[in-house]
Amino acid sequence: MKKFLAEKWFVMAVVVIAVALLINMGLTVRNNLIIQQANKLVLETEKVKQLTEEILTGTMHGLDLGVRGFALTKNDGMLNPYEKSLQSTAKTFRDLESILKEQEYPDLASVKAVEDEVNTYIEYSRQMVDMARIDSMSIFNDMLKMDKGFDVWSKYSAFSDPLFAYEDNLREGAYSSYNSAIRNNLIFQILIITITLPVLFFIVRRIKREQDAKQRLLTQVRENDLKFVFNSGSDQKLAAEEIIDSSIQNTRKASEFIKTMASGNYAVEWKGLTERNRNLNTETLAGDLLNMREKLKAVKEEDEKRNWMNEGLAKFSEIVRNHQHDSQVLADKCVSFLTKYLSSQQGNLFVLEGDEGAEYLNLASSYAFDKKKWIEKRIEIGNGLIGQAFLEGDITHLKDVPNGYTTITSGLGDATPKFLVIVPLKYDIHTVAIVELASFNNFEEHHTLFLKKAGEFLASAILNSQNTQKMKALLENARINEEQMRSQEEEMRQNMEELQATQEELVRKEQERTRRSAEQPAA
Repeated sequence: MKKFLAEKWFVMAVVVIAVALLINMGLTVRNNLIIQQANKLVLETEKVKQLTEEILTGTMHGLDLGVRGFALTKNDGMLNPYEKSLQSTAKTFRDLESILKEQEYPDLASVKAVEDEVNTYIEYSRQMVDMARIDSMSIFNDMLKMDKGFDVWSKYSAFSDPLFAYEDNLREGAYSSYNSAIRNNLIFQILIITITLPVLFFIVRRIKREQDAKQRLLTQVRENDLKFVFNSGSDQKLAAEEIIDSSIQNTRKASEFIKTMASGNYAVEWKGLTERNRNLNTETLAGDLLNMREKLKAVKEEDEKRNWMNEGLAKFSEIVRNHQHDSQVLADKCVSFLTKYLSSQQGNLFVLEGDEGAEYLNLASSYAFDKKKWIEKRIEIGNGLIGQAFLEGDITHLKDVPNGYTTITSGLGDATPKFLVIVPLKYDIHTVAIVELASFNNFEEHHTLFLKKAGEFLASAILNSQNTQKMKALLENARINEEQMRSQEEEMRQNMEELQATQEELVRKEQERTRRSAEQPAA
């Protein structure tokens, strides 16, 4: 329960104040309605008295004044009060009756009785005007002496006295309700204040405590932001909004930094990071992201190098496969490809030739500035950088080529390349060729590794080509020997045929001689 109150204190305080305000509002509305009704009732009572008095002061007085003035002067203008009374009488009684009905006056019949009496007097007054108009003053005087107004006054008096008493009671009741409502409003206001003041004090105190806690939290957020996210190196004291905005901005920077790296852009920088505050962010999120960027950049570079190697090896192996039947075309195509693929300016391929004990390196192909160099060159084993690289069987990488070692010629003149790489092409443990590349740009590790792997393909193709050439030579010798044997066999066959023919001729001649010899004795 205590934990619940601690967590829901504000809601409960608001509920208490809201309930108190709602009660106060309801009571205020109710009291205001009572006050309005009381004011309305007071106005109605005054209106009733005004309309009631209007019957005498307005209607009756106007009728008498108009009739008497006309009778004395015979001037129609003197009938104005009379005419006004005729026009207002019906409205006066109608308004009076309407208000009394709303007030639930118990004796509405008395109003009707007074109205009938007034209407009778109005008709009587009209007859008096007619008598005065025809100048029958004697009749007019007789009618005047009859004092019909007294009858109206009698009805009026019997009607107005209880009516005024009733209205006075209503007004007193309205004043009483009004005062009671005002008093109740005051009481409830005091009660509301008594209830809400402690609650408001509690709220203010609690808000103050929460503000202090909020300030401590903001301070902690600022410290954590500087310690774990990004430290700008500024000692400026920030307001609450600035602390929150700074934290949001740093989080947004981290998000944008990560999204940018995720898209493959590793050139992204952390905004606000300078040489001055770089040491402050070695262990912050900004520093970690920068370290991760460098690692990802290295991984990407390794992937690019790996892809570059794999793509180059695939293309190179295809060249080797397509042209391994012709050693010269194979050498030209491979040197051209390697020179271009490594952005070199010159490339040479030396192939091991000669019999065992008299071997040498022969320049099989040379390529420079997109043109094949038709030159002949023979290097003895162990002579120069190339001959020495053959003996050692290891890659030679020069980053400062001596002047005059090799010259690259273009339309702009002659120049000595700064970088040189010599790669032995091995098959198993045997070196069968040497590739030499010269460039104005340095050869990186993945370049030499690519040359080493590509060299294995080319070395195998060169050996296959050499073995093929040897096999072709052996087959050609065998073919020549076979043809020679066939020629000898044909000559022997012809000789045998000739010998056989000679032998047959000798047999035939012997037979002929024997036959002749046998025929001679018979004769």
